[in-house]
Amino acid sequence: MSTTTSNNPNPNPNTPAAPSGPGSTKIAGKLELLSRQNRSQPPLSSSSSARSSPFPTHLGLFAYGTLTIDAVMHTLLDRVPPSTLTSAPGWRAAGLPDLPYPGLVADPTSVAPGRAYNDLTKREWAILDSFENPKYDVVRVTLASGAEALAYIWPADPPALTTTWTVDFIDTEGMEDYLAMCVEFRQDWESQRSKTS
Repeated sequence: MSTTTSNNPNPNPNTPAAPSGPGSTKIAGKLELLSRQNRSQPPLSSSSSARSSPFPTHLGLFAYGTLTIDAVMHTLLDRVPPSTLTSAPGWRAAGLPDLPYPGLVADPTSVAPGRAYNDLTKREWAILDSFENPKYDVVRVTLASGAEALAYIWPADPPALTTTWTVDFIDTEGMEDYLAMCVEFRQDWESQRSKTS
């Protein structure tokens, strides 16, 4: 495995290049709804009851969806953390109905490709945990290397989620909308933090 900080053809996080394809979708309206939902959620901590259990942030994060996109990570964290290309056997990134991002579901016949981020700070964990849909659970997954990482999984019946998600599901315009939502989320997160400190 190799360590890399770029998975996009254009490494400049300010000019994302998201491929278009037959699965592309316009997501502006969906993102407005998601943005409102995220703003209504208080920032989560590692001990928040919104997740299934407290999680140890000394483990890395296995990302398999939009958090594998450099521009998204840079917008949320002000940097693209070093990562390792990897995969999670027994899991699949499933397309979620009417959502631009996937959910990780157990599937013994699949292998979910993704990235392992192993040097996230506590602050970065807090940002990402607040950003992620509160429906996700956080669990340990075993990667192809045998190492463990934490992953946000979708608590749904996998047979109902038959589509496998790829970045092609978001076209260039959709990516611009998604990044704009990320900017708005980060501003709201910082504003909430300043009110509580």
